[in-house]
Formats: sequence, structure tokens, C-alpha cells
Amino acid sequence: MASVLLAIGLLAMNFPVFLDDYDQWGWQIKCGTGFAADLAQATAAVGNGNYADECETALLMRRLWTVPLVVVSGLVGLAVLVAAAATSERESLASHRETA
Repeated sequence: MASVLLAIGLLAMNFPVFLDDYDQWGWQIKCGTGFAADLAQATAAVGNGNYADECETALLMRRLWTVPLVVVSGLVGLAVLVAAAATSERESLASHRETA
């Protein structure tokens, strides 16, 4: 389950972030992805508002829910992996003691 949530979080970070507004040529304003901002279109767009600031807010909102999801699911997955390795090691040591 943790690996599924980790994959969802990483995919969500990779999807592009768009504003609801359009530039003067009719293209929806793209802000970049959760990994990296691309404010070139937002700064070049002419319209009612500061699209660069709106893009930064939209990117922040994307990161506010995806980064904690990725971190928590990664930590849970790591904890499960360590617990499984420790349990496997204890079981293999116990089986060697019983046969000796």
C-alpha cells in the first residue's frame, strides 16, 4: 500500500500544473510541474492579474499535499522493509539454533 501511495505522489508531482486562465493566444497557462516551476508563459501572458504569482500559489498547493504523501509513504515503506528484514534474520537464526 505504501508503494502505491508513493507512486501516486510521484506521478502527481510529475503532472503539469495549469491555471484556469488563458494567455492572449488562447493557450491555458502552464506553471510547470511539482518538481520544477516554469513561469515563462505566466510572465509573458497579458491579462487581468499577475499570473506568475498565481502559478507560484498553484505550485505550492500541489506540493503541500504531494510532498508529505511521498515522504510519509516512503518512510512507511522503509519501516516495513526494515521490519521484514529483521524478522527474516531472526527466523533464520532461530532455525539454525534448533538444528544444532
